[in-house]
Amino acid sequence: MTKNKKYLPPASKLNKGFTLIELLVMIIILGILGALSSVRIKNISSNVKITSTLNRIRADINMVKELALSSHNNMSISFNHLQESYTVLKNGTIMQDYPDSENGVINLSSGSFSNVDITSVNFNNSNIISFDKWGNVLNSGTIVLNQNHTLQISGMNGIIEISNQ
Repeated sequence: MTKNKKYLPPASKLNKGFTLIELLVMIIILGILGALSSVRIKNISSNVKITSTLNRIRADINMVKELALSSHNNMSISFNHLQESYTVLKNGTIMQDYPDSENGVINLSSGSFSNVDITSVNFNNSNIISFDKWGNVLNSGTIVLNQNHTLQISGMNGIIEISNQ
């Protein structure tokens, strides 16, 4: 038998690890994927906050409507877009014991509703939506959050529609 001078050991003994270039390429790819996913997660988080805020406002409008009907009192919600809050009123005075509020005021500038902006409120040139003692809406209108999410209250029954512009 003759010896082959070009004998190479099996491939498994030659490739014991990754080259520096391969490691750098993987680190760069993982960095790019991480950056892209963090931007996507931030957008999802923002949309979840806006959706939960819209749902909270819709629930409070429906609750105030039901309170007007059940208590036979005039009820209203006064929105303050400068302070990112709204206040529940019963016969024109603040309803101090309204659920999940701070003395009748629901503040959207802190907690799970933070970073949601009440852009505008318009109920027939007013910032107040009112219900009579039968639960009928006295003034329909719109609430706009973060400039492109609209909550529209219309009709005597207070039909609420949410849209994204």
